[in-house]
Amino acid sequence: WRVKLVAELRHGVTTETEVARIERGEAVGLAELGLRLDEAKQLTAALQAQIVPAQVAMTGERRRGCVACGRGLVSKGHYPATFRSLFGDVPVRVRRLLVCPCQGPGAAKSFAALDLGKDAVAPELAYVTAKFAALVPFGKVATLLSELLPVSGAQNAGTVRNRTLRVGQEVVQQPSTGTAKRPMAQSAGLVVVGLDGGYVRSRHRPERHFEVIAGKVIDARGAQHRFAFARNGQATASEAFRQALAAAGVRADTPATVLCDGDAGLWRLQRAALPGATIVLDWWHAAVRFEHARQAARSLGAGTADASRAHDAVRTLERAKWCLWHGRWTGCRRKLAALWCWTRRKHVRDVAGLDRVQRRVSDLLGYLKRNRGALVPYAARRRRGEPISTAFVESAVNEIVAKRMNKAQQMRWNRATVQPFLDVRTAVLNDTLEDAFRQRYPGFRPANDDQALPETA
Repeated sequence: WRVKLVAELRHGVTTETEVARIERGEAVGLAELGLRLDEAKQLTAALQAQIVPAQVAMTGERRRGCVACGRGLVSKGHYPATFRSLFGDVPVRVRRLLVCPCQGPGAAKSFAALDLGKDAVAPELAYVTAKFAALVPFGKVATLLSELLPVSGAQNAGTVRNRTLRVGQEVVQQPSTGTAKRPMAQSAGLVVVGLDGGYVRSRHRPERHFEVIAGKVIDARGAQHRFAFARNGQATASEAFRQALAAAGVRADTPATVLCDGDAGLWRLQRAALPGATIVLDWWHAAVRFEHARQAARSLGAGTADASRAHDAVRTLERAKWCLWHGRWTGCRRKLAALWCWTRRKHVRDVAGLDRVQRRVSDLLGYLKRNRGALVPYAARRRRGEPISTAFVESAVNEIVAKRMNKAQQMRWNRATVQPFLDVRTAVLNDTLEDAFRQRYPGFRPANDDQALPETA
């Protein structure tokens, strides 16, 4: 078989170019049916090598007229460039034109008929590279692309990493002009915001790890929006949090409920961005501290005559937890304070395990006091179907940070450059990466291409 490309660049004038030749013998087996992968790669690369230079040449010819006065522009020659695409690297010659005299003396002297950008990377190649790099290691993405597509050049892990970071900086994010990301429509109704942190390995010593703040916004319709940013100082983190909320359509006056595990830095972010929000301390973190104190209380006087004291301590802790669950903070605090004072009395100082109980109760009481403003009637909220746990944001930390950047991953990350990658990964998880490319490149994948065709009878 001979595959030929028939081109009609001018009306009535066609040209034929042979782009591939497929050889098959008379005896055809299962392995010889249809195109093989290497033949498909050769065919698409040959088609790309014919189509791209023709498009560039046509664009140079069509722009040889001044858009202001219609006068023909003088050519200044061509400059060589390489267009990097999913189907191979294609060398092209881009025409340069002198600026029309009607533009005045202050204008540039010449310009390119087609702006191929800094590295002339096709949006399709950048999109596919960034999408897969957000999900699997860079080296595996390079291997996958080289195996399936006629991608040429230095297609290695470093190339994949650099292109992914460039997508995060130039496509997902706004250019670095000090402005926030392009906001979505403002959320209607109450939104739920969850905040938590995870740690990734640092590339620079002596710092071993640094923290990445991850979170999730759930609007009144149940739609979820994930975000993540590195904690590089309080002011920088606050601005990143504001931008993340703006991208989700949340503003300072939007009614919101913020859930957190009690970290003071996270509460500061909430106060700066959502000062009027209802704050809720995660019930699970409080319950875990109660359980630690109960386990210590159960071991009071183990193996001695004082073992009966454990029952009273455990019962006091259970009553304090009941009070907290029903929103009775005063009763909870009173019971915990009484238990702590009991552990300091002279007649019980020699009971085995008392120091551990005292430490656990003190830790629990201090934790609840520090988060006094975020203690709510958990039972009532639970009956109303309102959130009382950060489980939904714990899953966001796992899918944003842990699965790709921590678990079984040996890569170390740069605190200063990790943000573009986080933006790409959250865009992939939010299913908004294609929309970001569509905004950056208006001709990229029309929105109705992936919609199912209506069924016909």
